Amino acid sequence: MSEHFVKREEPPPGISSFTKIRLGWIQAEEVVVVQPGENWVAFLSPLARKGNPLVVKIPLRDGQYYLLENRQPIGYDRTLPDFGLLILKVNPDAREGYGTVQAMKANPKAHHFSQATYRLDQGHRNLYLDRQNNIAILPLWKEGEHLGVLVTTPEKAPEALQAALAVQDLLARYPEPGERAKNPMIPESLSYFKRYDFPKALESAKKGMK
Repeated sequence: MSEHFVKREEPPPGISSFTKIRLGWIQAEEVVVVQPGENWVAFLSPLARKGNPLVVKIPLRDGQYYLLENRQPIGYDRTLPDFGLLILKVNPDAREGYGTVQAMKANPKAHHFSQATYRLDQGHRNLYLDRQNNIAILPLWKEGEHLGVLVTTPEKAPEALQAALAVQDLLARYPEPGERAKNPMIPESLSYFKRYDFPKALESAKKGMK
């Protein structure tokens, strides 16, 4: 995302989680490691701030791995060309400058990094699939500044996406904490989703919308 001259006379965006890890700026306890085939929900602090967790790492069998980070237009990232969940694929065996880190752009046809991130509120940018490695990645809703991400399998991705969209709609209808407290379907649907019971999460979210 460090595309230079996004805004004239402004500095480039901040550096990626890959570089921060190599510099020792991100510690091991700030990284959630998720194996392919697992279900895992994490809410990531913006990479430009300190927080826990900051990164999800998904190791692959060939020594490569994914890094998932929450990029928001704050701090050193205030000039980002786009914001949301950024997925990086790292190949440690590649020569420096020859694809060591590749941004898996949500919209590969978009200009530079203008639509690089994944966002639940964008229909063509709300799911990343790697069937070869049995991985599906979904951006979720925000909890404060923390952006949710679900790592699951391609098989479960369709029902997980349906449930996530329903939960997002329910939360949007009740934006204030006081309003949410009056609707018992909100905590129920969130609880089901975070336990990976996506059909029940969808059912609860739909009830909450009535």
